[in-house]
Amino acid sequence: MADSILEGIVEHITACPLLQDGVFRVDALGDQAVEYTIETGIFDPVIKRYINGDEVRQYQFNFGSREYYSMDRIQNIQNSAFYEKFANWIEDQNRKEVFPNLPENCYAEKIEVLSNGYMHDGSMRNARYQIQLRLIYQKEVAQECQNEQQ
Repeated sequence: MADSILEGIVEHITACPLLQDGVFRVDALGDQAVEYTIETGIFDPVIKRYINGDEVRQYQFNFGSREYYSMDRIQNIQNSAFYEKFANWIEDQNRKEVFPNLPENCYAEKIEVLSNGYMHDGSMRNARYQIQLRLIYQKEVAQECQNEQQ
């Protein structure tokens, strides 16, 4: 069981077999290839609230990387292909119902791919790519909280 939603997402993403040996960061990305990051965004976490206090929630985040980049068409196609394969891996994990481990009373339903992978910025040596995602999960009100409300 993870201590936070973000910790569960990071553990899940780092299990992706497509990732190369490289540094994996949270809310930071260095200037050397190959590095990866999970970055949180600004979003309304509650999608739906039920009468008993349970909620359907979301956690939006970007998965990004620093990749080798040049005027070489083949290198840049490989970078884009990585993100296609990464999106397919996310969707395959959903079909297999393999989700992040979340804190107590939180249950993952799916991770949605919100954008294709795209180059965010680049130089002649390396570039930052990213893809936007969101975790949809159920958050149950703890039993103690339900008893206090009654």
